[in-house]
Amino acid sequence: MKKYYKYLILCLLLSFSLIIPSAHAAVGYTYSHSGEPIYSTVGLAPAAGGIYTVISDAWTSPSNETLQASQFTSPNDLFIYTEYDPAGVGTDIIYIVDAVSNLLFVFDGNMRYQYKVANYEILPENFTDDELIKMKTAFVDNNKNVTSISFTDYLAKKGMTLVDFRAIAQIPYAMRTPAQKFYLSPNALSGVYRNVRPAKNPDGTIIRGVFQDLLYLSDKSNNQIVIVDAKTYQVVQVVSSPTDISFSGKVFLPVKLVTDVAGRIFVISEGVYEGIMQMSYEGNFSSFVGVNYVSLTFWELFWRRFMTDEQLAQTETILNTIFTSLTIDEEGFIYATSRAVGTNAGAMIKRINPSGKDVLTRNGYSVPMGDLTYIRTGTNVALRGPSRFSAVTVNDYGVYTIADEKSGRLFSYDDEGNLLYISGGRGNELTNLNTPIAIRYQGENILALDKEKQSVIRFEPTDIAVSINKAVRYHYIGNLVASSEEWKNVVHQNPNYEYAYVGIGKSLLNEGRYLEAMSYFQTGYSVDYYSKAYKLYRDEQVNRYFTPVMSVILVGVAAWMGYKLYRKIKFGKDEDEGGEEWWITMKP
Repeated sequence: MKKYYKYLILCLLLSFSLIIPSAHAAVGYTYSHSGEPIYSTVGLAPAAGGIYTVISDAWTSPSNETLQASQFTSPNDLFIYTEYDPAGVGTDIIYIVDAVSNLLFVFDGNMRYQYKVANYEILPENFTDDELIKMKTAFVDNNKNVTSISFTDYLAKKGMTLVDFRAIAQIPYAMRTPAQKFYLSPNALSGVYRNVRPAKNPDGTIIRGVFQDLLYLSDKSNNQIVIVDAKTYQVVQVVSSPTDISFSGKVFLPVKLVTDVAGRIFVISEGVYEGIMQMSYEGNFSSFVGVNYVSLTFWELFWRRFMTDEQLAQTETILNTIFTSLTIDEEGFIYATSRAVGTNAGAMIKRINPSGKDVLTRNGYSVPMGDLTYIRTGTNVALRGPSRFSAVTVNDYGVYTIADEKSGRLFSYDDEGNLLYISGGRGNELTNLNTPIAIRYQGENILALDKEKQSVIRFEPTDIAVSINKAVRYHYIGNLVASSEEWKNVVHQNPNYEYAYVGIGKSLLNEGRYLEAMSYFQTGYSVDYYSKAYKLYRDEQVNRYFTPVMSVILVGVAAWMGYKLYRKIKFGKDEDEGGEEWWITMKP
Protein backbone atom coordinates (compact mmCIF):
# COMPACT_ATOMS: atom_id res chain seq x y z
CA MET A 1 0.00 0.00 0.00
CA LYS A 2 2.89 2.37 0.76
CA LYS A 3 4.11 1.83 -2.77
CA TYR A 4 0.74 2.89 -4.20
CA TYR A 5 0.66 5.94 -1.93
CA LYS A 6 4.04 7.04 -3.28
CA TYR A 7 2.75 6.79 -6.85
CA LEU A 8 -0.39 8.69 -5.90
CA ILE A 9 1.59 11.52 -4.29
CA LEU A 10 3.89 11.68 -7.32
CA CYS A 11 0.91 11.96 -9.67
CA LEU A 12 -0.60 14.73 -7.56
CA LEU A 13 2.65 16.70 -7.60
CA LEU A 14 2.93 16.34 -11.37
CA SER A 15 -0.65 17.44 -11.90
CA PHE A 16 -0.11 20.47 -9.64
CA SER A 17 2.95 21.47 -11.64
CA LEU A 18 0.78 21.43 -14.76
CA ILE A 19 -1.84 23.66 -13.15
CA ILE A 20 0.46 26.39 -11.79
CA PRO A 21 3.70 26.89 -13.69
CA SER A 22 6.55 27.72 -11.34
CA ALA A 23 8.09 31.13 -11.76
CA HIS A 24 11.49 29.42 -11.85
CA ALA A 25 10.55 26.56 -14.15
CA ALA A 26 11.98 26.22 -17.63
CA VAL A 27 9.90 27.68 -20.41
CA GLY A 28 7.89 25.44 -22.68
CA TYR A 29 4.20 25.89 -21.94
CA THR A 30 1.19 27.66 -23.33
CA TYR A 31 -2.52 27.84 -22.51
CA SER A 32 -5.34 25.74 -23.91
CA HIS A 33 -8.71 27.01 -25.07
CA SER A 34 -10.02 26.54 -21.52
CA GLY A 35 -7.20 28.58 -19.98
CA GLU A 36 -5.33 25.59 -18.57
CA PRO A 37 -1.51 25.60 -18.84
CA ILE A 38 -0.18 22.80 -21.03
CA TYR A 39 3.34 21.94 -22.08
CA SER A 40 4.33 23.27 -25.48
CA THR A 41 7.36 23.93 -27.61
CA VAL A 42 9.47 26.96 -26.76
CA GLY A 43 8.83 29.98 -28.99
CA LEU A 44 11.95 32.13 -28.68
CA ALA A 45 15.30 30.87 -27.40
CA PRO A 46 18.56 32.73 -26.65
CA ALA A 47 20.74 32.74 -29.77
CA ALA A 48 24.11 31.08 -29.75
CA GLY A 49 26.54 33.79 -28.72
CA GLY A 50 23.62 36.12 -28.13
CA ILE A 51 24.41 37.12 -24.54
CA TYR A 52 26.07 40.53 -24.30
CA THR A 53 27.53 41.96 -21.08
CA VAL A 54 30.38 44.28 -20.10
CA ILE A 55 32.75 41.31 -20.22
CA SER A 56 31.82 40.51 -23.82
CA ASP A 57 34.57 40.82 -26.38
CA ALA A 58 32.08 42.65 -28.59
CA TRP A 59 31.87 45.46 -26.05
CA THR A 60 35.18 47.02 -27.00
CA SER A 61 34.87 49.92 -29.43
CA PRO A 62 36.78 50.15 -32.74
CA SER A 63 39.07 52.65 -30.99
CA ASN A 64 39.81 50.01 -28.29
CA GLU A 65 37.67 51.79 -25.71
CA THR A 66 36.15 49.21 -23.38
CA LEU A 67 32.69 49.67 -21.96
CA GLN A 68 33.28 49.92 -18.21
CA ALA A 69 31.16 47.89 -15.79
CA SER A 70 30.91 50.94 -13.49
CA GLN A 71 29.21 52.85 -16.31
CA PHE A 72 26.65 50.12 -17.05
CA THR A 73 24.99 49.53 -13.69
CA SER A 74 21.44 50.66 -14.37
CA PRO A 75 20.55 50.24 -18.07
CA ASN A 76 17.05 51.59 -18.47
CA ASP A 77 16.05 51.58 -22.14
CA LEU A 78 17.03 50.13 -25.50
CA PHE A 79 16.07 51.26 -28.99
CA ILE A 80 16.90 49.96 -32.47
CA TYR A 81 16.91 52.33 -35.42
CA THR A 82 17.46 51.33 -39.05
CA GLU A 83 19.31 53.73 -41.34
CA TYR A 84 18.91 53.29 -45.10
CA ASP A 85 21.48 54.21 -47.70
CA PRO A 86 20.50 55.56 -51.16
CA ALA A 87 20.31 51.98 -52.47
CA GLY A 88 17.75 51.10 -49.81
CA VAL A 89 20.08 48.89 -47.76
CA GLY A 90 19.35 49.15 -44.05
CA THR A 91 21.87 49.26 -41.21
CA ASP A 92 20.80 48.90 -37.59
CA ILE A 93 22.01 51.19 -34.82
CA ILE A 94 21.27 50.17 -31.24
CA TYR A 95 21.02 52.71 -28.40
CA ILE A 96 21.06 51.97 -24.66
CA VAL A 97 20.82 54.56 -21.88
CA ASP A 98 21.97 54.14 -18.29
CA ALA A 99 20.10 55.96 -15.53
CA VAL A 100 23.06 56.16 -13.12
CA SER A 101 26.05 56.98 -15.31
CA ASN A 102 23.73 59.07 -17.55
CA LEU A 103 25.51 57.78 -20.62
CA LEU A 104 24.11 57.00 -24.04
CA PHE A 105 25.79 53.88 -25.48
CA VAL A 106 25.79 53.27 -29.21
CA PHE A 107 26.16 49.79 -30.74
CA ASP A 108 25.98 48.42 -34.26
CA GLY A 109 23.36 45.90 -35.36
CA ASN A 110 25.45 43.00 -34.03
CA MET A 111 25.67 44.57 -30.57
CA ARG A 112 29.29 45.60 -31.08
CA TYR A 113 30.03 48.62 -28.92
CA GLN A 114 30.90 51.77 -30.88
CA TYR A 115 31.06 54.77 -28.54
CA LYS A 116 29.27 56.64 -25.73
CA VAL A 117 27.85 60.14 -25.34
CA ALA A 118 27.93 61.93 -21.99
CA ASN A 119 26.57 65.40 -22.77
CA TYR A 120 25.01 67.40 -25.57
CA GLU A 121 26.21 70.68 -27.01
CA ILE A 122 23.85 73.65 -26.93
CA LEU A 123 24.35 76.50 -29.39
CA PRO A 124 23.33 80.00 -28.19
CA GLU A 125 22.11 81.02 -31.65
CA ASN A 126 19.43 78.32 -31.67
CA PHE A 127 17.49 79.32 -28.52
CA THR A 128 15.73 82.31 -27.02
CA ASP A 129 16.31 83.58 -23.49
CA ASP A 130 12.95 82.17 -22.37
CA GLU A 131 13.90 78.72 -23.68
CA LEU A 132 17.32 78.86 -22.01
CA ILE A 133 15.86 79.88 -18.66
CA LYS A 134 13.62 76.76 -18.59
CA MET A 135 16.46 74.33 -19.31
CA LYS A 136 18.16 72.25 -16.66
CA THR A 137 21.44 70.35 -16.52
CA ALA A 138 23.12 67.97 -14.12
CA PHE A 139 25.80 69.34 -11.81
CA VAL A 140 28.35 67.27 -9.91
CA ASP A 141 29.68 68.89 -6.73
CA ASN A 142 32.97 68.23 -5.01
CA ASN A 143 31.47 65.28 -3.12
CA LYS A 144 30.42 63.63 -6.40
CA ASN A 145 26.77 64.33 -5.67
CA VAL A 146 24.63 64.88 -8.76
CA THR A 147 21.94 67.55 -8.65
CA SER A 148 19.81 69.39 -11.19
CA ILE A 149 20.40 73.09 -11.69
CA SER A 150 19.03 75.61 -14.16
CA PHE A 151 21.07 76.44 -17.21
CA THR A 152 21.43 80.03 -15.99
CA ASP A 153 22.93 78.74 -12.72
CA TYR A 154 25.26 76.56 -14.78
CA LEU A 155 26.42 79.66 -16.66
CA ALA A 156 26.81 81.56 -13.39
CA LYS A 157 29.15 78.86 -12.08
CA LYS A 158 31.26 79.57 -15.15
CA GLY A 159 31.15 83.30 -14.43
CA MET A 160 28.79 84.10 -17.28
CA THR A 161 25.34 85.57 -17.83
CA LEU A 162 22.81 84.94 -20.55
CA VAL A 163 24.04 88.09 -22.26
CA ASP A 164 27.59 86.74 -22.31
CA PHE A 165 26.37 83.38 -23.55
CA ARG A 166 24.36 84.88 -26.38
CA ALA A 167 27.31 87.05 -27.41
CA ILE A 168 29.13 83.83 -28.34
CA ALA A 169 26.62 83.40 -31.15
CA GLN A 170 28.46 86.19 -33.00
CA ILE A 171 31.60 84.06 -33.18
CA PRO A 172 31.73 81.62 -36.12
CA TYR A 173 31.36 78.10 -34.80
CA ALA A 174 34.66 76.90 -36.28
CA MET A 175 36.49 79.65 -34.40
CA ARG A 176 35.02 78.94 -30.96
CA THR A 177 37.36 77.65 -28.33
CA PRO A 178 36.49 74.71 -26.03
CA ALA A 179 35.76 77.27 -23.29
CA GLN A 180 33.15 78.85 -25.58
CA LYS A 181 31.21 75.61 -26.02
CA PHE A 182 28.50 74.59 -23.57
CA TYR A 183 26.69 71.34 -22.91
CA LEU A 184 23.60 69.95 -21.25
CA SER A 185 24.20 66.93 -19.01
CA PRO A 186 21.27 64.59 -18.28
CA ASN A 187 20.29 63.45 -14.81
CA ALA A 188 18.65 60.00 -14.47
CA LEU A 189 18.61 59.31 -18.21
CA SER A 190 15.65 56.92 -18.56
CA GLY A 191 14.47 56.62 -22.15
CA VAL A 192 15.75 56.88 -25.71
CA TYR A 193 13.91 57.06 -29.03
CA ARG A 194 14.93 58.03 -32.57
CA ASN A 195 12.65 59.22 -35.34
CA VAL A 196 12.38 61.77 -38.14
CA ARG A 197 9.91 64.62 -38.24
CA PRO A 198 9.17 67.32 -40.82
CA ALA A 199 11.24 70.47 -40.47
CA LYS A 200 9.46 73.76 -39.82
CA ASN A 201 10.09 77.40 -40.56
CA PRO A 202 10.35 79.90 -37.67
CA ASP A 203 6.71 80.80 -38.28
CA GLY A 204 5.65 77.19 -37.71
CA THR A 205 4.92 76.21 -41.31
CA ILE A 206 6.21 72.85 -42.51
CA ILE A 207 9.09 72.82 -44.98
CA ARG A 208 7.99 70.28 -47.58
CA GLY A 209 10.46 67.49 -48.29
CA VAL A 210 12.81 68.45 -45.43
CA PHE A 211 13.03 66.27 -42.33
CA GLN A 212 14.93 66.32 -39.07
CA ASP A 213 16.61 63.12 -37.88
CA LEU A 214 16.34 63.36 -34.11
CA LEU A 215 17.18 61.48 -30.94
CA TYR A 216 14.76 61.94 -28.04
CA LEU A 217 16.10 61.48 -24.48
CA SER A 218 14.00 61.24 -21.32
CA ASP A 219 15.97 63.40 -18.89
CA LYS A 220 13.96 62.33 -15.87
CA SER A 221 15.45 64.19 -12.89
CA ASN A 222 15.98 67.31 -14.96
CA ASN A 223 12.21 67.24 -15.63
CA GLN A 224 12.64 67.58 -19.37
CA ILE A 225 12.97 65.83 -22.72
CA VAL A 226 16.15 66.64 -24.59
CA ILE A 227 15.89 66.42 -28.38
CA VAL A 228 19.22 66.27 -30.18
CA ASP A 229 20.44 65.87 -33.74
CA ALA A 230 21.01 62.15 -34.34
CA LYS A 231 24.32 62.82 -36.11
CA THR A 232 25.94 65.72 -34.26
CA TYR A 233 24.28 65.24 -30.84
CA GLN A 234 23.72 68.99 -30.65
CA VAL A 235 20.57 70.08 -28.81
CA VAL A 236 17.70 70.97 -31.15
CA GLN A 237 14.90 71.42 -28.64
CA VAL A 238 14.21 70.96 -24.94
CA VAL A 239 10.70 70.08 -23.78
CA SER A 240 10.33 71.36 -20.23
CA SER A 241 7.67 70.67 -17.63
CA PRO A 242 4.20 71.55 -18.97
CA THR A 243 2.62 74.75 -17.75
CA ASP A 244 -0.91 73.75 -18.78
CA ILE A 245 -3.47 74.14 -15.98
CA SER A 246 -4.53 70.48 -16.35
CA PHE A 247 -0.98 69.51 -15.36
CA SER A 248 -0.96 71.79 -12.34
CA GLY A 249 0.34 70.19 -9.16
CA LYS A 250 2.15 67.38 -10.99
CA VAL A 251 5.86 66.82 -11.43
CA PHE A 252 7.14 66.07 -14.91
CA LEU A 253 9.34 62.95 -14.68
CA PRO A 254 9.54 61.49 -18.21
CA VAL A 255 10.67 57.88 -18.31
CA LYS A 256 9.59 56.46 -21.69
CA LEU A 257 8.49 58.12 -24.91
CA VAL A 258 7.69 57.63 -28.58
CA THR A 259 6.90 60.03 -31.42
CA ASP A 260 4.77 59.80 -34.55
CA VAL A 261 5.52 60.94 -38.11
CA ALA A 262 3.98 64.36 -37.42
CA GLY A 263 6.37 65.00 -34.54
CA ARG A 264 3.88 64.57 -31.70
CA ILE A 265 5.44 63.18 -28.53
CA PHE A 266 3.79 60.56 -26.31
CA VAL A 267 5.30 60.35 -22.84
CA ILE A 268 5.00 58.19 -19.76
CA SER A 269 5.73 60.39 -16.77
CA GLU A 270 6.43 58.78 -13.41
CA GLY A 271 3.76 59.60 -10.86
CA VAL A 272 1.25 60.76 -13.47
CA TYR A 273 -1.70 58.35 -13.36
CA GLU A 274 -4.13 60.05 -15.72
CA GLY A 275 -2.66 58.34 -18.77
CA ILE A 276 -0.01 58.80 -21.43
CA MET A 277 0.85 62.45 -22.01
CA GLN A 278 0.40 63.66 -25.57
CA MET A 279 2.54 66.67 -26.46
CA SER A 280 2.64 68.72 -29.63
CA TYR A 281 5.52 69.15 -32.06
CA GLU A 282 6.51 72.27 -30.11
CA GLY A 283 6.43 70.40 -26.79
CA ASN A 284 3.17 71.78 -25.45
CA PHE A 285 0.93 69.46 -23.43
CA SER A 286 -2.22 68.46 -25.36
CA SER A 287 -4.09 65.74 -23.48
CA PHE A 288 -3.95 62.37 -21.73
CA VAL A 289 -4.64 59.26 -23.81
CA GLY A 290 -5.32 55.62 -22.99
CA VAL A 291 -6.76 56.18 -19.53
CA ASN A 292 -7.95 53.17 -17.49
CA TYR A 293 -10.87 54.20 -15.32
CA VAL A 294 -10.94 52.34 -12.03
CA SER A 295 -14.20 50.58 -11.18
CA LEU A 296 -14.76 49.67 -7.55
CA THR A 297 -16.92 46.76 -6.47
CA PHE A 298 -20.21 47.30 -4.65
CA TRP A 299 -18.67 46.31 -1.31
CA GLU A 300 -15.65 48.60 -1.80
CA LEU A 301 -17.98 51.51 -2.43
CA PHE A 302 -20.22 50.46 0.49
CA TRP A 303 -17.44 50.26 3.11
CA ARG A 304 -15.74 53.45 1.93
CA ARG A 305 -18.92 55.37 2.81
CA PHE A 306 -18.42 54.46 6.49
CA MET A 307 -14.65 55.12 6.67
CA THR A 308 -13.23 58.12 8.46
CA ASP A 309 -10.74 60.39 6.74
CA GLU A 310 -7.92 58.68 8.65
CA GLN A 311 -9.06 55.24 7.53
CA LEU A 312 -9.36 56.37 3.93
CA ALA A 313 -5.84 57.75 4.09
CA GLN A 314 -4.54 54.38 5.29
CA THR A 315 -6.24 52.37 2.57
CA GLU A 316 -4.61 51.69 -0.77
CA THR A 317 -4.75 54.72 -3.02
CA ILE A 318 -7.21 54.39 -5.86
CA LEU A 319 -5.30 55.29 -9.00
CA ASN A 320 -6.41 55.43 -12.58
CA THR A 321 -3.48 54.11 -14.55
CA ILE A 322 0.19 53.35 -14.05
CA PHE A 323 1.68 52.94 -17.52
CA THR A 324 4.97 51.07 -17.67
CA SER A 325 6.02 50.99 -21.33
CA LEU A 326 4.96 51.94 -24.84
CA THR A 327 5.89 51.55 -28.47
CA ILE A 328 4.38 52.68 -31.77
CA ASP A 329 3.74 50.71 -34.95
CA GLU A 330 4.07 51.76 -38.57
CA GLU A 331 0.43 52.88 -38.71
CA GLY A 332 0.80 55.22 -35.74
CA PHE A 333 -1.01 53.04 -33.18
CA ILE A 334 0.54 53.06 -29.71
CA TYR A 335 0.96 49.78 -27.86
CA ALA A 336 1.15 50.40 -24.13
CA THR A 337 1.30 48.30 -20.98
CA SER A 338 -0.03 49.40 -17.64
CA ARG A 339 -0.38 48.32 -14.07
CA ALA A 340 -3.53 49.60 -12.41
CA VAL A 341 -5.26 49.27 -9.07
CA GLY A 342 -8.79 47.91 -9.23
CA THR A 343 -8.96 47.47 -13.01
CA ASN A 344 -9.46 44.34 -15.06
CA ALA A 345 -6.23 42.47 -15.76
CA GLY A 346 -7.39 42.16 -19.36
CA ALA A 347 -6.91 45.90 -19.86
CA MET A 348 -3.20 45.94 -19.02
CA ILE A 349 -2.32 45.88 -22.74
CA LYS A 350 -3.69 48.58 -25.02
CA ARG A 351 -3.50 49.56 -28.68
CA ILE A 352 -4.31 53.25 -28.75
CA ASN A 353 -5.45 54.88 -31.99
CA PRO A 354 -4.72 58.52 -32.96
CA SER A 355 -7.95 59.55 -31.21
CA GLY A 356 -6.71 58.14 -27.91
CA LYS A 357 -9.05 55.12 -27.80
CA ASP A 358 -8.07 51.54 -27.05
CA VAL A 359 -8.70 49.42 -30.16
CA LEU A 360 -6.76 46.28 -29.24
CA THR A 361 -8.41 43.19 -30.75
CA ARG A 362 -9.09 40.51 -28.12
CA ASN A 363 -10.42 37.57 -30.16
CA GLY A 364 -8.19 34.84 -28.76
CA TYR A 365 -9.19 32.04 -26.41
CA SER A 366 -8.62 34.56 -23.61
CA VAL A 367 -7.78 38.27 -23.52
CA PRO A 368 -4.05 39.11 -23.77
CA MET A 369 -2.91 39.32 -20.16
CA GLY A 370 0.20 37.16 -19.85
CA ASP A 371 -0.15 34.29 -17.41
CA LEU A 372 -3.75 33.19 -16.97
CA THR A 373 -3.03 30.95 -13.99
CA TYR A 374 -1.01 32.32 -11.12
CA ILE A 375 -0.55 32.10 -7.38
CA ARG A 376 -3.16 34.23 -5.66
CA THR A 377 -1.97 33.85 -2.08
CA GLY A 378 1.27 33.21 -0.26
CA THR A 379 4.07 34.95 1.57
CA ASN A 380 6.16 35.67 -1.53
CA VAL A 381 4.62 38.87 -2.84
CA ALA A 382 6.83 38.81 -5.94
CA LEU A 383 5.08 35.68 -7.20
CA ARG A 384 1.49 36.60 -6.35
CA GLY A 385 -1.09 37.99 -8.70
CA PRO A 386 -1.19 38.51 -12.46
CA SER A 387 1.67 39.35 -14.77
CA ARG A 388 3.42 42.70 -14.33
CA PHE A 389 4.33 44.02 -17.75
CA SER A 390 7.47 46.11 -18.12
CA ALA A 391 8.10 46.30 -21.87
CA VAL A 392 6.35 45.92 -25.22
CA THR A 393 7.45 45.70 -28.85
CA VAL A 394 5.62 45.10 -32.14
CA ASN A 395 6.82 43.93 -35.55
CA ASP A 396 5.73 44.88 -39.06
CA TYR A 397 2.94 42.31 -39.36
CA GLY A 398 1.09 42.93 -36.14
CA VAL A 399 2.76 40.46 -33.77
CA TYR A 400 3.46 42.10 -30.43
CA THR A 401 5.49 40.74 -27.54
CA ILE A 402 5.09 41.71 -23.89
CA ALA A 403 7.75 41.26 -21.19
CA ASP A 404 6.63 40.16 -17.73
CA GLU A 405 9.04 41.44 -15.08
CA LYS A 406 7.56 39.08 -12.48
CA SER A 407 8.31 35.85 -14.33
CA GLY A 408 10.92 37.05 -16.81
CA ARG A 409 8.80 35.66 -19.64
CA LEU A 410 7.94 36.99 -23.08
CA PHE A 411 4.34 36.58 -24.31
CA SER A 412 3.81 36.92 -28.07
CA TYR A 413 0.38 37.62 -29.61
CA ASP A 414 -0.88 38.12 -33.15
CA ASP A 415 -2.96 41.10 -34.27
CA GLU A 416 -6.20 39.31 -33.32
CA GLY A 417 -5.08 38.71 -29.74
CA ASN A 418 -4.20 35.01 -30.04
CA LEU A 419 -1.36 33.82 -27.82
CA LEU A 420 1.29 32.43 -30.16
CA TYR A 421 4.01 31.30 -27.76
CA ILE A 422 5.70 31.97 -24.43
CA SER A 423 9.45 32.39 -24.05
CA GLY A 424 12.11 33.25 -21.49
CA GLY A 425 11.99 32.80 -17.73
CA ARG A 426 13.78 33.79 -14.53
CA GLY A 427 16.80 31.96 -13.16
CA ASN A 428 20.50 32.07 -12.44
CA GLU A 429 21.70 31.11 -15.90
CA LEU A 430 23.04 33.74 -18.28
CA THR A 431 20.26 32.82 -20.71
CA ASN A 432 17.54 33.64 -18.17
CA LEU A 433 15.72 36.95 -18.22
CA ASN A 434 15.26 38.29 -14.71
CA THR A 435 14.27 41.94 -15.06
CA PRO A 436 13.37 42.83 -18.65
CA ILE A 437 13.23 46.61 -18.84
CA ALA A 438 13.12 47.01 -22.64
CA ILE A 439 12.57 44.72 -25.64
CA ARG A 440 12.77 45.43 -29.37
CA TYR A 441 12.20 43.43 -32.52
CA GLN A 442 15.18 43.13 -34.84
CA GLY A 443 13.76 41.31 -37.83
CA GLU A 444 12.34 38.06 -36.44
CA ASN A 445 14.65 38.24 -33.41
CA ILE A 446 14.07 40.12 -30.17
CA LEU A 447 16.69 42.01 -28.18
CA ALA A 448 15.88 42.11 -24.47
CA LEU A 449 17.61 44.42 -22.00
CA ASP A 450 17.93 42.87 -18.53
CA LYS A 451 18.36 45.59 -15.92
CA GLU A 452 19.27 43.24 -13.07
CA LYS A 453 21.93 41.35 -15.01
CA GLN A 454 23.15 44.42 -16.91
CA SER A 455 23.01 42.43 -20.11
CA VAL A 456 21.35 42.20 -23.50
CA ILE A 457 19.97 38.84 -24.68
CA ARG A 458 19.20 38.12 -28.30
CA PHE A 459 16.23 35.76 -28.68
CA GLU A 460 15.62 34.01 -31.99
CA PRO A 461 12.58 31.92 -33.05
CA THR A 462 12.75 28.16 -32.76
CA ASP A 463 11.70 25.91 -35.66
CA ILE A 464 8.05 25.89 -34.65
CA ALA A 465 8.04 29.66 -34.06
CA VAL A 466 9.45 30.17 -37.56
CA SER A 467 6.43 28.33 -38.98
CA ILE A 468 4.04 30.20 -36.67
CA ASN A 469 5.50 33.57 -37.67
CA LYS A 470 5.26 32.71 -41.37
CA ALA A 471 1.64 31.59 -40.96
CA VAL A 472 0.73 34.81 -39.15
CA ARG A 473 2.54 36.96 -41.70
CA TYR A 474 0.80 35.23 -44.63
CA HIS A 475 -2.55 35.67 -42.92
CA TYR A 476 -1.78 39.34 -42.24
CA ILE A 477 -1.14 40.05 -45.94
CA GLY A 478 -4.17 37.97 -47.01
CA ASN A 479 -2.46 34.84 -48.39
CA LEU A 480 -4.59 32.29 -46.54
CA VAL A 481 -3.44 29.33 -48.64
CA ALA A 482 0.22 29.83 -47.76
CA SER A 483 -0.79 30.52 -44.17
CA SER A 484 -2.67 27.21 -44.05
CA GLU A 485 0.38 25.29 -45.28
CA GLU A 486 2.50 26.79 -42.50
CA TRP A 487 -0.16 25.96 -39.91
CA LYS A 488 -0.01 22.36 -41.14
CA ASN A 489 3.73 22.41 -40.42
CA VAL A 490 2.93 23.64 -36.92
CA VAL A 491 0.45 20.79 -36.38
CA HIS A 492 3.08 18.32 -37.62
CA GLN A 493 5.53 19.63 -35.02
CA ASN A 494 2.99 19.96 -32.21
CA PRO A 495 -0.44 18.28 -32.68
CA ASN A 496 -1.64 19.93 -29.43
CA TYR A 497 -1.23 23.46 -30.82
CA GLU A 498 -4.93 24.28 -30.98
CA TYR A 499 -4.80 27.61 -32.77
CA ALA A 500 -3.07 25.99 -35.79
CA TYR A 501 -6.30 24.14 -36.56
CA VAL A 502 -8.15 27.43 -36.55
CA GLY A 503 -5.63 28.82 -39.04
CA ILE A 504 -6.17 25.86 -41.37
CA GLY A 505 -9.93 26.23 -40.97
CA LYS A 506 -9.78 29.90 -42.02
CA SER A 507 -8.22 28.92 -45.34
CA LEU A 508 -10.85 26.24 -45.93
CA LEU A 509 -13.55 28.72 -45.00
CA ASN A 510 -12.18 31.17 -47.53
CA GLU A 511 -12.24 28.42 -50.20
CA GLY A 512 -15.88 27.64 -49.46
CA ARG A 513 -15.13 24.20 -47.99
CA TYR A 514 -17.41 24.81 -45.05
CA LEU A 515 -17.83 21.25 -43.73
CA GLU A 516 -14.06 20.71 -43.61
CA ALA A 517 -13.61 24.14 -42.04
CA MET A 518 -16.18 23.28 -39.36
CA SER A 519 -14.21 20.15 -38.51
CA TYR A 520 -10.98 22.12 -38.02
CA PHE A 521 -12.71 24.87 -36.04
CA GLN A 522 -14.19 22.20 -33.79
CA THR A 523 -10.73 20.70 -33.22
CA GLY A 524 -9.38 24.18 -32.55
CA TYR A 525 -12.26 25.02 -30.18
CA SER A 526 -13.17 28.16 -32.11
CA VAL A 527 -16.86 28.70 -31.43
CA ASP A 528 -17.10 31.96 -33.38
CA TYR A 529 -15.52 30.63 -36.56
CA TYR A 530 -17.45 27.36 -36.28
CA SER A 531 -20.68 29.34 -36.11
CA LYS A 532 -19.64 31.42 -39.10
CA ALA A 533 -18.77 28.31 -41.13
CA TYR A 534 -22.02 26.63 -40.10
CA LYS A 535 -24.09 29.64 -41.15
CA LEU A 536 -22.37 29.76 -44.54
CA TYR A 537 -22.80 26.00 -44.96
CA ARG A 538 -26.50 26.27 -44.09
CA ASP A 539 -26.99 29.16 -46.51
CA GLU A 540 -25.18 27.20 -49.21
CA GLN A 541 -27.41 24.18 -48.70
CA VAL A 542 -30.52 26.34 -48.73
CA ASN A 543 -29.42 28.02 -51.95
CA ARG A 544 -28.54 24.67 -53.51
CA TYR A 545 -31.78 22.83 -52.72
CA PHE A 546 -34.33 25.59 -52.48
CA THR A 547 -35.09 25.80 -56.20
CA PRO A 548 -35.50 22.05 -56.93
CA VAL A 549 -37.43 21.38 -53.72
CA MET A 550 -39.74 24.31 -54.26
CA SER A 551 -40.15 23.28 -57.90
CA VAL A 552 -41.29 19.79 -56.84
CA ILE A 553 -43.66 21.28 -54.29
CA LEU A 554 -45.12 23.73 -56.79
CA VAL A 555 -45.53 21.00 -59.43
CA GLY A 556 -47.27 18.82 -56.85
CA VAL A 557 -49.59 21.62 -55.82
CA ALA A 558 -50.32 22.43 -59.47
CA ALA A 559 -51.04 18.77 -60.24
CA TRP A 560 -53.38 18.49 -57.27
CA MET A 561 -55.22 21.66 -58.24
CA GLY A 562 -55.44 20.42 -61.83
CA TYR A 563 -56.86 17.14 -60.64
CA LYS A 564 -59.46 18.97 -58.54
CA LEU A 565 -60.40 21.11 -61.51
CA TYR A 566 -60.69 18.05 -63.76
CA ARG A 567 -63.04 16.28 -61.30
CA LYS A 568 -65.23 19.34 -61.00
CA ILE A 569 -65.53 19.76 -64.76
CA LYS A 570 -66.25 16.06 -65.38
CA PHE A 571 -68.70 15.40 -62.58
CA GLY A 572 -69.88 18.90 -61.82
CA LYS A 573 -68.68 18.55 -58.27
CA ASP A 574 -65.51 17.48 -56.50
CA GLU A 575 -65.01 14.41 -54.43
CA ASP A 576 -65.48 16.21 -51.13
CA GLU A 577 -68.86 17.57 -52.11
CA GLY A 578 -70.05 14.16 -53.41
CA GLY A 579 -68.95 12.48 -50.31
CA GLU A 580 -70.82 14.94 -48.17
CA GLU A 581 -74.13 14.35 -50.08
CA TRP A 582 -73.66 10.60 -49.86
CA TRP A 583 -73.30 10.87 -46.13
CA ILE A 584 -76.51 12.89 -45.86
CA THR A 585 -78.54 10.30 -47.87
CA MET A 586 -77.36 7.53 -45.62
CA LYS A 587 -78.83 9.11 -42.52
CA PRO A 588 -82.02 7.43 -41.14
